[in-house]
Amino acid sequence: MAKVLVLYSSPLNKGKSISCFATKKFIEEYKKNNPDDEIKELNLNDLEMARTGMNANNFSNFFDEEFSNKYIEMLKSIDKLVISAPMINFNVPSVLKTFIDRVAVANKTFSYKYSKKGGAIGLLDHLKVQIIATQGAPLGWYLWANHISYLEGVWDFLGAKIAKSILIDGTKVEPFISLTNEEIIAQKADLIKKAAADF
Repeated sequence: MAKVLVLYSSPLNKGKSISCFATKKFIEEYKKNNPDDEIKELNLNDLEMARTGMNANNFSNFFDEEFSNKYIEMLKSIDKLVISAPMINFNVPSVLKTFIDRVAVANKTFSYKYSKKGGAIGLLDHLKVQIIATQGAPLGWYLWANHISYLEGVWDFLGAKIAKSILIDGTKVEPFISLTNEEIIAQKADLIKKAAADF
């Protein structure tokens, strides 16, 4: 039995968010293949630790027990992590960026201590990560904006194994803009089903 943590980061409520719809569909399919797995869901918008980004006024206690260590230990206690990530202003939502800032801590989730070549060693090498991403623009419109690449890079740096990411792009242009969230996800059902089976 695997322990799975699901992180939601959309600033939209779950009824309006395409990334939430896609993630819910993924979890639904995942449960069919892994009925005994333990699944916990967290909406980062509901967590105080994710709502206040790092700044000069909070840096001294940014990595404290309640807001940092607690979630690092949570990551160490699970087997799989599912990240629901819409693109907001060409990047991940601020609550997701803050979550990453809180858990990317030297000698806890990565280390240079034992590196023989100067690079970091990720300490979350037990973890498998599935990224489920959405963006309003079609893929390739803004080559400098790639939130999936950022997320894959961060979790690879922390040592995790990265499953093939799911991207639903072009949600703010035709043909998707004229469809409901349910209709959009229905068109991606096979992609989501395969990813859930592989994860």
